[in-house]
Amino acid sequence: MFEFGDIRFRPIEKDDLKTLHRWENDFELIMYSRSKPINFVNMTQLEKLYEEWVKDKKHLRFIVELRTHAKEALGIARLQLGTWGNVRTADVGTYIGKKALWGKGLGQQITVALLEIAFNQLNADRCEAWSVEFNRRAHKSLEACGFKKYGAARQVAFVNGRKWDGYHFDILRDEYLPMRMELLEQTLNEKTEEYLQKHCPALSS
Repeated sequence: MFEFGDIRFRPIEKDDLKTLHRWENDFELIMYSRSKPINFVNMTQLEKLYEEWVKDKKHLRFIVELRTHAKEALGIARLQLGTWGNVRTADVGTYIGKKALWGKGLGQQITVALLEIAFNQLNADRCEAWSVEFNRRAHKSLEACGFKKYGAARQVAFVNGRKWDGYHFDILRDEYLPMRMELLEQTLNEKTEEYLQKHCPALSS
């Protein structure tokens, strides 16, 4: 498990599929996270997907939970590893399934945690993310974590009667490292030293 401030990442277990089934069939949640609100999945489909996830070594998937509420999932996070030439890239993604927790800053905390894993544990050179045009909350969260919008795919999503663009964001390792301590302190507050002692003892005071 990977602990970061208020949250913990753990592997997705088969017992989590009931929760994922509820989230993956939530119109509003999937509209914002994937811009495909009519993308319903049944339990049999999820079980088949789970078997594929177990075998996939380049796509890391996590259940996110609050450290104070063990085994109570609040969302998912993922890292898809790949290379462009010899540049190591990680595609990051997350959604908070418990909608009562939207707007609480947890999305930013999860994103910084993914950057820490990608850059500090997996030695990635860059991270990238995608978000549909109307998901302004996600854009704000990504930019607060240092991501920069570098392009748009025009009219790639059709949702609620109109076409929307898809925005591409990325952040380079060389951009993340100079802002890393500031981001950690903003995100973790009083838990910054605890995190550094456990994961980065050379930077701990």
